[in-house]
Amino acid sequence: MKRPLFLFAILALSLAAASAASAQTQMYCVKPDGAAVAAIVLPYGTQHDPSVICNAVVPQCYLTCGAVLQLQDGRAVTAGVPTVQVTPQMLQRIGNPAPETPAMCAKQYQDCVAKCRGDRACVAYCQSVRSGCGTGNRGQ
Repeated sequence: MKRPLFLFAILALSLAAASAASAQTQMYCVKPDGAAVAAIVLPYGTQHDPSVICNAVVPQCYLTCGAVLQLQDGRAVTAGVPTVQVTPQMLQRIGNPAPETPAMCAKQYQDCVAKCRGDRACVAYCQSVRSGCGTGNRGQ
């Protein structure tokens, strides 16, 4: 009788761990030229701007990266791109952000595009940053 209960408990814990792992989001930290320098794995419910996280936890970014859910324009992630597992402790060092609303994301995008003055690479960068904006609001 104890053995089936033990096996059931192990199975339940395995399923719980698998569902927790699948609740994470992987995003890419990209330079303005579109080159991916790293991937970050965000915990579920993260309310920080993923671009801010990229710039805070990936030294190669040095305040120049934007976060995107997936790479566009046929760019592929190479095997050499490191993956950073973002922990709650890392997020605490960044501070408590305001939640990213759709209106805030749209304004951020419009402000970015206004600075581009028609430069296509710059506009593509703005689109990349926008693709990561608001992704932390799933828990709300």
